[in-house]
Order: sequence, then structure tokens, then C-alpha cells
Amino acid sequence: MHTMPNSTQSRESDTDIILDVRKLRTSFRITGEWHAAVRDISFTLRRNETLALVGESGCGKSVTALSVLGLVPLQNGRVEAERIQLGEHNLQGLSEEEMREIRGNRISMIFQEPMTALNPVLPIGHQVAETLLYHRKMNKEEANKTALELLDKVKIPSTSSRFKEYPHQFSGGMRQRVMIAMAIACKPDIILADEPTTALDVTTQSQILALLNELKQDSGMSLIFITHNLGVVASIADRVAVMYAGKIVEITDVNSLFAQPTHPYTEALMLSIPRSDRDIKTLHSISGQVPPIGRMPDGCSFAARCGLEQPICRKLDPTLQPIDVGLTHEVACWVRGDYNLTTIEERANG
Repeated sequence: MHTMPNSTQSRESDTDIILDVRKLRTSFRITGEWHAAVRDISFTLRRNETLALVGESGCGKSVTALSVLGLVPLQNGRVEAERIQLGEHNLQGLSEEEMREIRGNRISMIFQEPMTALNPVLPIGHQVAETLLYHRKMNKEEANKTALELLDKVKIPSTSSRFKEYPHQFSGGMRQRVMIAMAIACKPDIILADEPTTALDVTTQSQILALLNELKQDSGMSLIFITHNLGVVASIADRVAVMYAGKIVEITDVNSLFAQPTHPYTEALMLSIPRSDRDIKTLHSISGQVPPIGRMPDGCSFAARCGLEQPICRKLDPTLQPIDVGLTHEVACWVRGDYNLTTIEERANG
């Protein structure tokens, strides 16, 4: 077995790391049994860095974000981790009251559909100011003044007149800007953006991405950007973690991912992107679908859809292994990873 330390371990002492997630496992109870939707994943996030979580629907991207924030419902879900370290706080094991002090303050989330995330019966100005009243203990006048400034910062036109309007009076793009204003209100260390541009047209998508980049550079915050759109990833991410069936199967910097996509799943995702610079008669698709959490196969979860499948792929699940000297590009694939296959096959047959 390859004995080199993985990139997460090699950066453990890095003082720039603001979030360190180790062996995160999130399970849900289905018909009386627990099944893992996120399976022992580890990643780090540096200050002022954008990490993109990429993959098809059902790969565990949003569940990862909800797990970090402690928003997985306890009635039928449970979150286990070696640690979820946010600065000096280990979020794993904190009480709900302690998590309320961190959510919206140290770490915020922009949800995928603002119309369901915003309260339809409260003016948008009140909803932005509410965060400041709770976390910054401002009086109402101070909170309203700061909320106006935030709405202006996210480029909502005529903020004074729109301050008292309701979510249904805003377009999808303007509602998403309101969500961003709420997320940055307390100047958090990290923002989790869960597919914030999915329901928007291309022009509005571009505007929202430019706004997030601008705010990130101005404030020095870090961003975890969840998406299935690799085009968006290219324009906003510093590093990319490709997820499949609840696991990270490849992680590297954004330039390396596009220059050298290594996992067969990443390769297939790249091939499925329409290209304006090439004459393509047919669009590539990935056959099959992500396995449901209640019927996860033995071995590599992508094996049934993979054109490079080997016998070992059906027996053992590969772990992330570095494929470069700098330990910055890791892949979990028996065919493409740097493994001692003789030793692995002996284990598989033994």
C-alpha cells in the first residue's frame, strides 16, 4: 500500500486552515436501518479560499454542508465525525444553543431556493436586520441602517424603497442577492453556497458569481461552493472536490482538475459538458445512476458505470491517494491511483 501521507494530513499544521473536517459520516434511518449518505470524508478549507463540491444530484454535497452546520434533523439523521474544526471550535458535539451562536455569525449558508428560504410574510429588510439584532446585539435603528447598507452592497437597486417589500415582489436574482446580504451580515469566516445559481438565467448567474467573488476578495472570507455545473467551477473555485455516492473521489486545484481529470467519474463529467469550441455531433452521457444509500454496492461505488472496471473494483473500495509529488492531487481509483496492486489483490483474495 502507498505509504505517503495524504494532502489533508500534510497540511494539518497549516495556520491558514479555517475549517478542518475529518472522517465525516452522515446517516439516515430508512425502514428501521441506518444508511450513510456521506461516507467518511475529510477535507480542509483555507482562509480566503473557494472550495467547490461537485457531483450529480444525490452525491452528498448538500448533506455535507448541512452536516457541518448541524442542520441534519435528529429525528431520522445522525452526524459522526472525528472532528469538524472551525477555527478554535470543534463543532462536533456542541449543543444546539452553542451552534445557534455560530450559524449566521461565524459560518453562514446561502440556500439553493431563496423563495423557500426567505419568510414570505416578513419584509426583506426586516429579515436582513434580524441577523444583526440577534448576533450583533444592535438596536433596531442600527440594524436597519446596516441592513440598508448590506442591500446596497449586494447591488439591490432603490434599497430605501425596496427595504419594506416582500420576497414575492423580487425576481429570483434579487431574492438570491437578499440571501447573500443575510449571509454576509455578520462578516462570517465561511459561507456555504448550496447551488445558489441553479434556478437563474445565464446572465443573472454571471452577476451572482461576480458578486460572490467581489465580496470574497473584499472581506477575506472563505467559500464552499456546491454545484453540479463545472462551467461555474472554472470561474469561481480555487480547489475542487468531486463527490460520488457520498465520498470524495478526486480533489485538487481547479487548474489541475481541468488539465488532468483523473478519476473516470470526473472524466465523464468533463465529457458531458457542451463545448462551443468543438464540433460535437452527440453529447456524452454517463449510463446508469448514483446508487441509492440503501443499496450501496461492495467495492467502488462507481464500478457499475465505469468503462475501466477491474475485478478488484467490485471487491474493495479505494481510498484517496496522491498522484503527484506535491500531494495536492488525490484520486480514489484502483486503475488511476498510485497503489501497490499486488498487496491490494492479496487482501481482496485473502
